[in-house]
Amino acid sequence: MMNIVESKGKQFVIKRVVDGRDGRMLRYNSSMCFGCEMCSTVCPQNAITLYPIAYMFVRGSKIRIDSNKCILCGICSEVCPSNALKVDGVKINLRKFFLANFECEDCKICEEVCPWDAILSVDGKKEWVKELCIFCGRCAKYCPDDKIFVEKPISGEVNIGDDCKLCGVCMDICPSNAISFDGKKMVVDTDICIFCGACRNACPIKVIEVKRYDIKIENSDYPWFFRHREAINTLKR
Repeated sequence: MMNIVESKGKQFVIKRVVDGRDGRMLRYNSSMCFGCEMCSTVCPQNAITLYPIAYMFVRGSKIRIDSNKCILCGICSEVCPSNALKVDGVKINLRKFFLANFECEDCKICEEVCPWDAILSVDGKKEWVKELCIFCGRCAKYCPDDKIFVEKPISGEVNIGDDCKLCGVCMDICPSNAISFDGKKMVVDTDICIFCGACRNACPIKVIEVKRYDIKIENSDYPWFFRHREAINTLKR
């Protein structure tokens, strides 16, 4: 058994080969990654590390995956909020829910506020693109008719210290546009924050604290479920 690495453009692939045949496969798409800490935190093999923020902006890739350490367990894929990491055959997921009644006034607010273009107009009708949705809930918060419901998988809080220099890096990197400048300080809208930790990692003077209180995990009968749940719960702090 061995791992084979393939890299092409923004796609990075690790294949497990057993007796000359392809087995499991991990795919990483750097264009969908926003450099949060979820995958690196839960990896039981310490196979994933975050690049420095300057490298992220210049080179595009946010994480490094050590193919020699990776066992393709799929835990990183389970917690990745943007589907940048995918491992075939993963059956355990964070519990999240999206419900929308698109038989509404065509105001297009949900389309305009979605930071990842997960709501589109196709042939005159709105469609939700699950693969692009990060379940931040911006669409639900700003829907004037209250016809969208989003259940986020993680609850918590984000605190920005008084020593903040107002550089705005956290605001630029936030995937849900939950951080803004109110004229005096940086503020976090926890209604739409997904508590991914990208802001904490990006902060050049490390004055951002991300707390995660509850992580909703779908139950599974798979024998490895308890080990996966244990790894995912390391996100709590």
